[in-house]
Amino acid sequence: MNPSQIEISINPLEDERLGATPGWTPTVAECRKMWELWDMPEHIQSHSLTVTRVSQCIAELMKKTLLPDLDVQVVTAAAMLHDLAKFYTILHGGSHSQIGAAWVQEQTRNPVLTRAVLHHVHWPFAMNLRSYPVSLIVCYSDKRVMHTEIVTLEERFADLQTRYGMNATAIKHIQESLEQGQSIERLLSAEMKVEFNAYSFDCRRMV
Repeated sequence: MNPSQIEISINPLEDERLGATPGWTPTVAECRKMWELWDMPEHIQSHSLTVTRVSQCIAELMKKTLLPDLDVQVVTAAAMLHDLAKFYTILHGGSHSQIGAAWVQEQTRNPVLTRAVLHHVHWPFAMNLRSYPVSLIVCYSDKRVMHTEIVTLEERFADLQTRYGMNATAIKHIQESLEQGQSIERLLSAEMKVEFNAYSFDCRRMV
């Protein structure tokens, strides 16, 4: 599936309206089977599990404070699958978010999951937690995990600048991504009355 076709099919409907469309949300076991299907290496699995831990904690808090109908299973699946195509693109090139989204759409026909995977690197639409909770949770959570360690946004992006800031364009893109992460963090903190910059993400849910 062409990534541009995915974009057209899921924008700009809100998560709640998209969730009413045909499709399914894979369980944790089914997500792991999808990892196996596309040969996800262990280190990317470990990173994905840490991102899932952060995402689940935020989702549980959001369910209690802001969106009581939020489906934590959808957030869990989106977090587990966000880097589904990472290893493929390391080997063959391309955008891991676009290719991963195409795979997720093909397998699940769930546009909420597809959008979360497609835009976990950069969120291009309005920052509205009530309209796009799944995508914004996963986008932010991924920015808080350096390899398998939960760190601050500043630590995460300092590492990215060191490893990938080879020219002015790369530095600019990394800085823009940091600023977007900070914007999502401020929004989450303000809406949910939690200082996420210092939050431990010590939640009981397991994946």
